[in-house]
Amino acid sequence: MGLKDLFSAHAAQDEAKEEEHAINVTGMHCGACEKRVVMALEELGATDASANHETGLVTYRGTLEAAAVEQAIADLGFSVA
Repeated sequence: MGLKDLFSAHAAQDEAKEEEHAINVTGMHCGACEKRVVMALEELGATDASANHETGLVTYRGTLEAAAVEQAIADLGFSVA
């Protein structure tokens, strides 16, 4: 494997880590709810996490397991729709 191949493999790995995910979360009612969801996702290792209580849309980047994300959100009292 040449140097070019190593760089390509590393770049592909970085892209997988940066994959964006979007989920719908019910039960958020305010900015504090948004903050709690974002903080929980960041604790799991997500980056660029954001939440919108008005639309229920939560987005983040990373390679988190769906079950871990759902559990973290459920632990806060919210649900993944």
